[in-house]
Amino acid sequence: MANDMDFNGADSQDAAFDLIPANTLVKIGLTIRPGGAGPEGWLTQSKTSSALYLNTEAIVLEGPYARRRIYTRIGFRGKDAGRSGEDSYANRGRALIRGILESARGIRTADQSEAARAARMIRSLGELSGLDLVAKIGIEKDKDKPEDTGRNVIKAAIGPDHSEYLRLMGAMPTASVHTPAPGYAGGRVVDNPHAGSSTPAGGAAPFWAR
Repeated sequence: MANDMDFNGADSQDAAFDLIPANTLVKIGLTIRPGGAGPEGWLTQSKTSSALYLNTEAIVLEGPYARRRIYTRIGFRGKDAGRSGEDSYANRGRALIRGILESARGIRTADQSEAARAARMIRSLGELSGLDLVAKIGIEKDKDKPEDTGRNVIKAAIGPDHSEYLRLMGAMPTASVHTPAPGYAGGRVVDNPHAGSSTPAGGAAPFWAR
């Protein structure tokens, strides 16, 4: 008991405040933090505009940065959506979501086969919650605060085209049925943050892998 009260040998907190270096590749588990907006409640409404985004939390699963948490907002609809011009905020978000699906489901960017196109489709934004993928980490700074040291965000999702993908993922993903969690389901938040995948009793592949 005496040793439990001696904290001289405990790790210092320095590492807790160090950012993961920009462009580092890590394997992460992704969770959507439902904000109650949108048809199913997965989206979050901006407090300052009409923009909508996915509020995500990622946990680094392996390596020297294991258990570190990364918070990223993925744009879904920009504040100027519906007006003249493209919605660049939403376009960037859609590109990242495509990359997330390709990384989690082992799809190459140039693959336009029927199976690959189906793998890039989801029936609910909740299907993104609980996916494991390879991500490139970036550093985002507050433009209005020059002294801001920044925070880590998901800069890009890395798919099987990258030479480090298989090493970081451990194996090529196989067809499985995803159970989104935690999430907004019928007005309640599901408890299990990484329910992972489950195979149906009949052993059938999910719709995107058929």
